[in-house]
Amino acid sequence: MNALRLIPVLLVTLLFTLAGCAPLDYQAVQLDSPEQPAQTDGYINKEVSEGVHVIEVRHESLPAMMLTKERTLSNLKDIWHRRASELCKKGYQGEPEIIRPDEARTDEFYCTLNVCQKYLLASGVAYCKATYEL
Repeated sequence: MNALRLIPVLLVTLLFTLAGCAPLDYQAVQLDSPEQPAQTDGYINKEVSEGVHVIEVRHESLPAMMLTKERTLSNLKDIWHRRASELCKKGYQGEPEIIRPDEARTDEFYCTLNVCQKYLLASGVAYCKATYEL
């Protein structure tokens, strides 16, 4: 009889765990917006020179990093490529790499605390291709 009482608890625990493993949605990070609550998961990009964009993507979900790490990292790279395609309408060169937050290129994602190092980033530079027509 005690085992039957344990089943609902186990199911709820499993659902919460799997919910934390859901893929990251395609969304921009919102850190300093007074109109919206802070959104720390997602992508951030900065144009460092004309047609050169630093793009970083993070997902701060410990269950996702522990239980579905490869799928989560693949999801981060997919979001990086989608953002690069949006920024560079005529194509781009560059690939994301998986890095630790203490290696981040953006100030917003840079972190040296131990707690941050659990959440890897997809980071890279997208060089937009330009087509010149006469």
